[in-house]
Amino acid sequence: MPQTAKKRPAAAKQVVCTHCARVTEVGRRAMSVVCPNCSKRLILEDYKITGYYGVREFATCGDIVVERIGTVAALIKVGNLTVKGTVQGNAFARGCVSIRKTGTYRGDIQAPVLRVESGAKLRGFVRIGKPPADDA
Repeated sequence: MPQTAKKRPAAAKQVVCTHCARVTEVGRRAMSVVCPNCSKRLILEDYKITGYYGVREFATCGDIVVERIGTVAALIKVGNLTVKGTVQGNAFARGCVSIRKTGTYRGDIQAPVLRVESGAKLRGFVRIGKPPADDA
């Protein structure tokens, strides 16, 4: 009698919703899901910006890297943000915001960790640390 291969369930990972800040479990290979808590779409991908990207809100549970030739004009909600080019808009990060020596950032930043290299340009208010529960 032939044996049937059983499909193993995909390994899951936990992500924090960029809208309601609640933790949810998603498939490891998922690119986007709907948050079971707030019913909004969660994007799980990492982005590398090499051109102009202007939107009202740029939200991902992944990471964003703005390359030297990249420009972003948006409210940003992200896991980690690396700025080598230009960013204009406020940023809320759950991880690190890193502004490299070639980077220019104009806007407010809220993140647990901020790294600014010598030569980088930063204009705005900075709030370092975890956000209070009612700011989520």
